[in-house]
Amino acid sequence: MVQVGENAPNFTLPDTENRARTLKEFLAQKAVLFFCVDAFTSNATKELCQFRDATSSLTNLKAQIVGIDPKSPAANKRLAEKHRLHFPILSDSRGEVAHAYGLDAPKRAVFVLDEGGVVAYRWVAQDAVGDPDYGAIAQILQAAPKLHAELAVPSVITVSRQVGSGGDEIAREVAKLLGWSYFDKTLMVEVGREVGVSEEDIVDFCEDTYKVQTLVDKMLLRKKPAKQSFTIKDNAHIRKTLEEEHCLSTIQTVINNLASRGKTIIVGRGGQAILKHKLGVLHVRIVAPKAVRVERVKQSEGLTQQEAQRLVEENDKATAEYLQRFYCIDWEDPTNYDIILNTAKLDLRAAALMIAQAVSQT
Repeated sequence: MVQVGENAPNFTLPDTENRARTLKEFLAQKAVLFFCVDAFTSNATKELCQFRDATSSLTNLKAQIVGIDPKSPAANKRLAEKHRLHFPILSDSRGEVAHAYGLDAPKRAVFVLDEGGVVAYRWVAQDAVGDPDYGAIAQILQAAPKLHAELAVPSVITVSRQVGSGGDEIAREVAKLLGWSYFDKTLMVEVGREVGVSEEDIVDFCEDTYKVQTLVDKMLLRKKPAKQSFTIKDNAHIRKTLEEEHCLSTIQTVINNLASRGKTIIVGRGGQAILKHKLGVLHVRIVAPKAVRVERVKQSEGLTQQEAQRLVEENDKATAEYLQRFYCIDWEDPTNYDIILNTAKLDLRAAALMIAQAVSQT
C-alpha cells in the first residue's frame, strides 16, 4: 500500500475518449485520485449527490480530480454522462494501477497528492458504506503549496497577444533563446498521436479562427461545427462534423500533455486559462496601443487603414469572447498574467530577451 509521504506511482491510462493520459500531466497542482468511481455513484441518491457535491467543491479549491475505474473507456463515458461527472475518468481495465497503489482488488479509495506527486492523504473503503473525510481533504487542498525544487523554475510559458503586438514573433524568439519547443500545428499533431487522437480529428480550434457568436447562437445555445473531415471507408464517402466542444477538449488534452513535458512555448489557445493553476508556468501577455497595432497590420498585410482597423477590432472581440465563453476569464484582466509587455516602445528582440531572462533567473 502506498503510504502518506511517499511518491505516487506514475501511470498511463486511456480516458473516456481513448486518449492516453499520464499522472504527470495532472500534477504541478494538487490532485485527488478517486479509484472505482462507479462504486461512489452506485449507492442511494443521497450518497451520489454527496459525492458529486464533494468533487465539485474540491474542484473549486483548484484541485485536479481524476477518476480511475476498471471499466472500459466507453463504459466510463456513459458513467460520466449519466451522473454529470465533470472530471477525467481513466480506464484501469487490467487493474495494474490499482495494484501499484496497493489495492489488491477493485475497491473505493482516495489518494490526495501534493504538487510534486507526494501522497498527502489516503483512504481505502473497508465496506460498501462509509465515505472519505471530505473535510480533511479540503483542508489539505487549502494548505499553502509545497514548492518542490523541480517546480520552482518555470518550464512552460504561455503567451497571450493582441493582433499586431508582435507576440508571435516574440514567442518564436524566446523559443530560440531558450532552446524550447514552439507549439505549432506540427507539434500539435505529434502530441495528438501520442494521446490517441487521429490526425483528422485534430483541429487547431483557437481564438485566431474563432468567429463571434450571433445573438441567435447565444439564445439557442447552439453548438457550432468547427471542422468537417472526409474519409473513405468501404467505398463510402463519410463526412464527419467535429463540434467546438470536441475540438476544445483535444486542445486541452494536448496542452496539458505538453505542460507535463516542459520546455514549451504555448501561444494563445487559452493556455493562460488551461494552465492557470499549474506551478512551473509563466504567463505572459504582449500588448500595444490600438493605433500602433492597426498601423503594423496595415503594413504587414497590405491593407487599407479601414481594413486594418476592422481586422484588429474583430480579432480583439473574437479573442475576448472565446476566452470568456469557454474559460470564463477576462482576457484583459492583468491578474491572469505574470508579465505584461507593451511593444509600442519596446523592440521585439528586447522583449524576448526579457522573458527569457525572467525564466533563467527564477
